[in-house]
Amino acid sequence: MSTCPALRVVTRTGAPGVLVAAVGGELDYDTGGTFLALLSDALDSYVQEHGTSPSDLHLDCTDLTLIDSVGLSSLLMLRRRTQRARTTLHLDNRSAQLTRLLDLTGTTAYLTEPLTARRPADGWEADEPDAVSAP
Repeated sequence: MSTCPALRVVTRTGAPGVLVAAVGGELDYDTGGTFLALLSDALDSYVQEHGTSPSDLHLDCTDLTLIDSVGLSSLLMLRRRTQRARTTLHLDNRSAQLTRLLDLTGTTAYLTEPLTARRPADGWEADEPDAVSAP
């Protein structure tokens, strides 16, 4: 659980291969770094306990009350981390504000695309997480 009063993150193991994180409060300039650190620690702990990365990470956004551009950036950084680990990121129970932010920025599909939907021609390699093929 987080120690930042404006942000709450509680993680638990769900079904086999699934890590669930309930995110509550504010994901913004003041809490973005804490959010990433807590989820990175949770992913690392999962790997230590299970010997592999989870196949899915579900963020339960039910109690997320605010998200700003730094919060969005934190979600994008988390997506890069989960992509490298071959973990599908899910944003569950999105508020109208979060949905609007993702739609306005065109990041909904990127953040929630299942890894199985990625084509090999996209150029993604586990040891080259930021590599992209030329069109």
